[in-house]
Amino acid sequence: MSSSESGGRVSSCQVEVENQAPLPPPSVPMTNMQTDGIKPLSGKPYFDVIISKTHLRPRYAAGPSGNICSKLPFVAVPTIINCRGKGWNMIYNGQNICKQFDSKGWGNFVKGNNLKLGDACVFELMEQSKDKIVFEVQILRGDFQFEFSGIGESEEMPVVLSEFPGTGERDAPFLID
Repeated sequence: MSSSESGGRVSSCQVEVENQAPLPPPSVPMTNMQTDGIKPLSGKPYFDVIISKTHLRPRYAAGPSGNICSKLPFVAVPTIINCRGKGWNMIYNGQNICKQFDSKGWGNFVKGNNLKLGDACVFELMEQSKDKIVFEVQILRGDFQFEFSGIGESEEMPVVLSEFPGTGERDAPFLID
């Protein structure tokens, strides 16, 4: 209603705008999965890691978990971890009892992706041989907010990472408390 139709008065709660294109609808807040370009897994074997202090401190220890180790060579192998369009070179030490990535390469990945306590990394095994291993990694930030209230706030409604689509193995599901 224009001011002439209402007798020239505009309430204090209204702003009169004439001959202006309508404003676009308010933007929908994007979750971190949308902004980080999270994609569905391809169906290849995968494992996930919830980032802890051990992964973040010098010595930077991290490596594959669960049954995926049986699919990897039992020798030291050059490894590429691809994430967000960039690749990090490291060595997978399959000959060790504790099968891990070399600490320098993993440390570079941690720093390059600004990983923090509580973040999750999903490693999808794209290629493996005794000469080369390639993982595609997606990062889920630990500080993201859930769109549905109540999810992850109690033991009755936990966040279960084993429910990601794909074919990864798991000894026991990880829960985010």
